Amino acid sequence: MKLICSRLSYLFLFVSIFVFSSCLSLRPVTNKASSQLLLYNPGKTILHPQYKIYHSSETESILFLKFLTSEVVFNQANPQVKNQARLRVIYTLYSSLANNEIAQRDTQQFVIDRESLSDQIMASVKLSTTPGKTYLLDITLEDQIRQSLVRDRILVDRFQPENQQDWLVLSYPENKVAFEQFFYPGESFRLIKQNSKSERVYISVFPPRNILPLPPFSLDEQPDNIPLPDSTFYMAYSEQLLYKLGGQGIYVFHFKPDIAKGLCLTQFGDRYPQVTQPEDMLPPLQYITTHEEYQKLIPNPDLKGAVDQFWLDKGKTFGNARDLIRVYYNRVVFANLYFPSSKQGWKTDRGMIYLLLGPPLSIERTETRETWYYEASETGEKITFEFNLTDDYWIGNDFKLKRKEEFRPIWNKAVDSWRRGKIFSM
Repeated sequence: MKLICSRLSYLFLFVSIFVFSSCLSLRPVTNKASSQLLLYNPGKTILHPQYKIYHSSETESILFLKFLTSEVVFNQANPQVKNQARLRVIYTLYSSLANNEIAQRDTQQFVIDRESLSDQIMASVKLSTTPGKTYLLDITLEDQIRQSLVRDRILVDRFQPENQQDWLVLSYPENKVAFEQFFYPGESFRLIKQNSKSERVYISVFPPRNILPLPPFSLDEQPDNIPLPDSTFYMAYSEQLLYKLGGQGIYVFHFKPDIAKGLCLTQFGDRYPQVTQPEDMLPPLQYITTHEEYQKLIPNPDLKGAVDQFWLDKGKTFGNARDLIRVYYNRVVFANLYFPSSKQGWKTDRGMIYLLLGPPLSIERTETRETWYYEASETGEKITFEFNLTDDYWIGNDFKLKRKEEFRPIWNKAVDSWRRGKIFSM
């Protein structure tokens, strides 16, 4: 395993401070424990790695991962008497999870000297893959000194042509692998795509997507037509050249001039994924306000005062309103981070459920599906949400909720709880 050091990204600042508050006590689901994952709940694990897949050749893909140095335990219990950490990566690459078809399996252990590190640890693992196939990577990262671990499953997509994993984005001037697909105005980056012989890259710019998902109980079809790009232009292409995004929107980098499919990067403003201004705090209220309430908030000249008053009216006291704001908008931030898409994470199906109901206590993930499990400790009520892999024109793959009328009671209960000034969590 190749180890790389890099500077701390602001992305991780939220992980260390975020705590989900709850006014309802719930317990983990106990069935299917061996196949379930603890995802999207930073309070449940100590390690919080990020992953990135890049198809580097016709026969090889690279898994990049990074995590915080501060999340790893170092000690001097070694012959060199140095502050060292001992980590282990265990992974299985499935060509078919349902049939238990294993394409590759390995365990790698390594020792890290603290004095040689900055705030982050980055690593890479080579995977043998073949174009035209889809794989699922089951990976466990373990801190052997602390005896803590975190497990995840990652889609390795070599089936869809011109998909995100065919591209590698490097930040500038750090020249490090970029794990996020959003960039700030003025940020520079480099682009790498294996076997590309083109001397120009086309960039299609689409307007921001502000469409919100329908409630989980709605069986209506939501129109989400693909708009024409605001503009398409080309630039010289080279792995050494620097690129920047312009105003807010969706940027698709592609080599075929008539097909805007390729690498999708987004620009959601200079504060995203954070929620620090009234302009950021207002839109997520659409999930818990009536249409009339929300329309009255929009034109208010004192937007900060209006948003503060909304939460104070719900919470009744300053302290309770503060807790409501902290939990609600922390969930918005984490939805933005956990569910990258061609629109802001809280506007996706998974982001919607996450924001209103809280993080799932356990998850099952296959090549085409995520299943979220909840269970209320007071009543034993079990709720399961199924998200199926679907095609997103811009990013290639996204997850769409399988909506059911039976979700209406829990959704109404969650909305009512927030409106009564009580944090809802499952």
